Amino acid sequence: MMEQRTVQLELISAKDLKDDVNFFTKMSVYAVVSVLGCDPRSQQKTKTLAVRNCGTRPKWNNFPMNFTIDEYLAQQNRLALLFRLVCKRRLLGDKDIGQVVAPIKELFDAMADPSKCTMTFAAYQVVRKPSGKPKGELHFSYKFSDKVTVSQPAPPYAPLLYAPPPHPLLMYAQPPYVQPTYAQPPYAPPPYDPPLPPIAPPPHGYDYTPSAPPE
Repeated sequence: MMEQRTVQLELISAKDLKDDVNFFTKMSVYAVVSVLGCDPRSQQKTKTLAVRNCGTRPKWNNFPMNFTIDEYLAQQNRLALLFRLVCKRRLLGDKDIGQVVAPIKELFDAMADPSKCTMTFAAYQVVRKPSGKPKGELHFSYKFSDKVTVSQPAPPYAPLLYAPPPHPLLMYAQPPYVQPTYAQPPYAPPPYDPPLPPIAPPPHGYDYTPSAPPE
């Protein structure tokens, strides 16, 4: 058994993208959205239509898409949405403009009230490839469905014999903090002084006469 959620996404627009892809005409831009961190054999991916001659400000007008996510992996901060922005070109081939990585847990924690089925607006900086410098901004809205428990079906392919490592784009995520445990030493009673030896009585025949008080 496993718990899942559905994230409903609406891609709105982008602005101030890098503009050195086409030299004579305005860019036509489309987006490819996928989920990072899940089993690569069941990769979920959605491609939008290309916005023609939009230049650096494409508008997708709330292009809808849905993704199913594993609740456990999401809460462990091992899943993220990857947005690839691509310039469509006929002769030279399509070229990546930039990308956005939005961790699923970050999106869920940013919701004002997860119990309400309302869309939440988000804006992320677009990172250029391959320089890694920020250039532009991506806008989208999203919401999560309630958790559902489903039985894990037997896959039609051979099961993995090892746990796949996290995607390289998710390596920046910090692991959850675990309180360290310390072994307690066995209890030892506090030290004490040994008892003093008994005082020997005066020898036999010793006459002791107390002195008289002064007058």
